[in-house]
Amino acid sequence: MSVTLSAIETNNMKIKYLIASALLLGSTFGLGAQEQQPFSRGFNPEKIVFVPKGTNGFGFSGSYTGLVGGEQAGFELVPSLIGNLSGGYNTTSAGASFEYFIANNLSVGARFDYRNTGIRLDSARLSLTEDMAFDLSNLNYVQQSYLGALAVRYYVPFMDSKIFGWFVEGRLTGGISQNKDYKQEEDLKHGIYQETMRFSLGAYPGICFFVAENVDFEVQVGLVDFGYQKISQIENQVKKSDVRRWNAKGRVDLLAIDFGVRFYFLDKHHSGR
Repeated sequence: MSVTLSAIETNNMKIKYLIASALLLGSTFGLGAQEQQPFSRGFNPEKIVFVPKGTNGFGFSGSYTGLVGGEQAGFELVPSLIGNLSGGYNTTSAGASFEYFIANNLSVGARFDYRNTGIRLDSARLSLTEDMAFDLSNLNYVQQSYLGALAVRYYVPFMDSKIFGWFVEGRLTGGISQNKDYKQEEDLKHGIYQETMRFSLGAYPGICFFVAENVDFEVQVGLVDFGYQKISQIENQVKKSDVRRWNAKGRVDLLAIDFGVRFYFLDKHHSGR
């Protein structure tokens, strides 16, 4: 009987030892899990202040492109497709913007843009096949646009740098554009006058780098745009038509690339005054 009781007591001690070991092991894993740091990719807006709160920023951008060719004998733009091409092309754009930083690296602001485009085809011949060709001579196109936008911009430095960074800007844009598409034949002019009102919401990412303490250069491109347009046309000053349309673009807009310079004016807490 004593042997049986000793065996039972030994088994009870083993069970108590296993339970204690399991509890100790569980608490060890629990402490390890509590001490483990959460996963992070390093995007910490408070870690690096690229542009401090309270800063005012003013920016300017502009561009000009001009081309005149083939005024004498003409030239071929795409051999065997477009030939005898003579004319010119030019586009001019200018913009100004203002922003105020409501938090570190985060600003709100406004911008204004003007763009003028002119295309003149003195002569051109479009040849689709040997038996199918079109004369595109004496065509002209002129457009000018006036746009205003409210913008929100967020900056992220490259590798914790205070010189190189990238940003993404959201814009709510509205404006008007006017364009004329006409053909000149001696003293007669035939064509269409068009006026477009547009509103859009878009995303414009870009990169920037500081060349001085408070001056940077930047490149920005249109990426996503959702918009509404109301288009009114008058053909030959007689026939009128209207159209309304919604559009969505999700690609890089090469015509919306901006090159600009921006000046930053720090508040008294960061300017050292």
